[in-house]
Amino acid sequence: MSKENEKHHTHWQLLLQIVFTVGILFWLLHNTNWQELGQRFADMRPLWFVAAVLSYAMNLSVSAIRWRIILTAMERSAPMLWLLRLNWVGAYFNQILPGSVSGDVIRAWYTRHQTHSMPLALAAVFGDRFMGLGALIAIAAVAFVLGGARVGLLPQMGWTIGILVFAYVLIVFLILSPLLNFLEKFAGKLGEKLHDIRLGMGALLRHRLALSGTIVLSFVVQFFSILTFWLLARALGEAPDAVAVWVVWPVISLFLALPISFAGWGLREGLMVFYLSYLHMGHEQALALSLLLGFTVVLTSLPGALLWIGLHRHHQAPPDLKIPPSSR
Repeated sequence: MSKENEKHHTHWQLLLQIVFTVGILFWLLHNTNWQELGQRFADMRPLWFVAAVLSYAMNLSVSAIRWRIILTAMERSAPMLWLLRLNWVGAYFNQILPGSVSGDVIRAWYTRHQTHSMPLALAAVFGDRFMGLGALIAIAAVAFVLGGARVGLLPQMGWTIGILVFAYVLIVFLILSPLLNFLEKFAGKLGEKLHDIRLGMGALLRHRLALSGTIVLSFVVQFFSILTFWLLARALGEAPDAVAVWVVWPVISLFLALPISFAGWGLREGLMVFYLSYLHMGHEQALALSLLLGFTVVLTSLPGALLWIGLHRHHQAPPDLKIPPSSR
């Protein structure tokens, strides 16, 4: 794909994301009792909200440790504070750039110096994201099995989780299997990059100690995500159903990885109202919770904007970013 075509593709993707986000939010808000929605925010308990912000901050911090372990498995290294800073910067850019993984590309771009190649940097970031998704799928699957009759209220949830489990296992198989080697040979430079990414991910999946560490930390990271959801529900005076906490929210988090809305807005609200309605939570209750979740993510990610300032001059940044524009 030429640069011009790629630019047009990006513009169309952004336009579709905005249309999707605005359309879903308009439909939801059109069917909302604004007075009741506003009253829920007016009655919000601030201490619970502050606890939720701290919980999400822990989510971002612990995931930086997981990222460093993945780099170690690939025989690469980077200072912990550098990765923590980039994690916050990435979280910020996930909120202001199109696509659900824009911040991941930023993280890979700024660690390509430590990994000695952009494909390996992408592999490390992909591994970080991939392990987190795996923990979410595992939590949702186990909670669904143990959820009893309540999970039966959720339409097609068993099929949804089953498909997610199958897709995840298939991706792991393709990473470790030599079946894709023939595709890499015919894909030119793209094939070479794909080869490096698969090598990096394969190194992680075969490194027992690093893999064990990332699995444990992935569950810790997702615990803080689920805790954030529960704390925000409590901030709004809700006592969320266990199925909502351990099944619905993990599944919604998985769908938010899809690049079909702007920073997850609209998609999160639509799914939240849809699923929680089957657990007898009202439209305004579910919408208020979803909007508060989105606001919490944005608020907690804002320090990333400050941490981004001067990032290209940091001694850990790739050398080519430190060259003054007039010298290039």
